[in-house]
Amino acid sequence: MTAATLVNDDELRTMLAERSGLDSDALFFAVYSVPRTFGMPWPLTREQAEEVLPGLLDNLRRVLPPPRREAQDDRKRYVFLSEITDHYARFDTRQLLARIDHAGATPARPSLGGDTYDPRAARGWGARPSAAADHNGKPSWGWWRAVREAGPRPLFRMPVPYVGEGAPPVDRCLALRNRTGDTTAYREALDAAVREDPRQIDCWAHLGADALAQGEADDAALLAALGFYQTAVAVAELSLPATFTGVLAWSEHDNRPFHRALQGLGQTWRELGEQAKARAVFANCLWTNPDDHMGLRYLIGQLKAGVPPSRRSEA
Repeated sequence: MTAATLVNDDELRTMLAERSGLDSDALFFAVYSVPRTFGMPWPLTREQAEEVLPGLLDNLRRVLPPPRREAQDDRKRYVFLSEITDHYARFDTRQLLARIDHAGATPARPSLGGDTYDPRAARGWGARPSAAADHNGKPSWGWWRAVREAGPRPLFRMPVPYVGEGAPPVDRCLALRNRTGDTTAYREALDAAVREDPRQIDCWAHLGADALAQGEADDAALLAALGFYQTAVAVAELSLPATFTGVLAWSEHDNRPFHRALQGLGQTWRELGEQAKARAVFANCLWTNPDDHMGLRYLIGQLKAGVPPSRRSEA
């Protein structure tokens, strides 16, 4: 009779690393609690190891909880990613966020001079913006009524998204692609940038955009895009207060990487058929950037009407 193969904690960590793509040394605490969580003492049988691995992999992708709020606050506010979904697409997102948070995330700051965004000022869309179709389609304005009802709100600026000296990493990556036409080298350069410093929101967003473009013919690329965009948004959210009611104007250049990441995340979820999640993300986009430089007011109506994205309508 052949003896059952036994698996100790080191071997289980190796198995988990192989399936998650994470470094084995980073998985000590993920495996440490197996006896308590699953009621199985060490060593495990091979069958028991296979039984607990799906749960361990699921825990690695589970979103971090939203920031704690001191008291009940019914004001309309930014809705955090962890309130929209319960899992990250990437196995490393949770660990990257914990790493940044431990080092100390830089908070968003009120704009210089303490300026506010007043939706009733001349810069706004007016009390009765036209809902007639134009060359971009038919805009939706329900979100704008909520913005007007909220009244003046403080303008904020995100932390400088490009860390270090010299040209921003994303600019160096784009220059490489434009100079050589080598998209593989471009992706590798972006990946190297976020591995060196996961706070590079724009590099995450450009990785997402590249994968989303490939997703027109490849569902796996869509899932990769989702992971890149989720990570970009989650990293940016570390800079927001628990109850964020402010405006991140497009005119502040440091706010643009976050807006690009939000837009890409919403588009990716739409392509994946996650309409409710896409609507929630686009609502965040329009709440934090009411001037809507990205034209998302045209997509909101399509989402509510259940209009499929072009990729699926042509399938």
